[in-house]
Amino acid sequence: MPPGRYHLHEDKLLLSLLRQGDQHAFDTIYNRYARELLVRAHYKTGVKEISEDIVQDVFTGLWVKREQIEVRQSLGAYLNGILDHKIIDYYRQACTHLRHIDHLIEMLDQPEISPIDKMAYKEQESALHAYISGLSEKMRAIFILSRYERLSTDEISQKLSLSNQTVRNQISKALKILREKLASPPGRI
Repeated sequence: MPPGRYHLHEDKLLLSLLRQGDQHAFDTIYNRYARELLVRAHYKTGVKEISEDIVQDVFTGLWVKREQIEVRQSLGAYLNGILDHKIIDYYRQACTHLRHIDHLIEMLDQPEISPIDKMAYKEQESALHAYISGLSEKMRAIFILSRYERLSTDEISQKLSLSNQTVRNQISKALKILREKLASPPGRI
């Protein structure tokens, strides 16, 4: 089919051609939706370059996952949904980055830590890691995703195929175990 006539096709046909790896179908979808997505991304982020990067990620993902795509609504709604997730991810990463910067500033504002305090901190940190590694495999995985990777209960439950209640229970148990072990005087553990 001549590439120039693709703009006349319905989204369903374009998706079918895209799943088969048709570059012209992809280009048509891009030309049809990129500007709308860019305007929406810019409205939500306020930064042109970030908006362009996010829209580029949407279309890169579309091409990479073209064989698995299941569009239950319109293609436009599907792409807007992906865009929303990418924007949320962007803000999540930005918040994490800001927390790290705030932590660094806080550390720089504090007076110099004595070598004894540093050693005590390292010992506590080492003990904590040892206690975490002593948790059951499932509890350890959930705790690390929650506390170190900062995933929400919903994200953890989806990632590990567990109920939200199971995730909450495991985090609660892990915290209780770790608090008890850290509160015990040395030699009693």
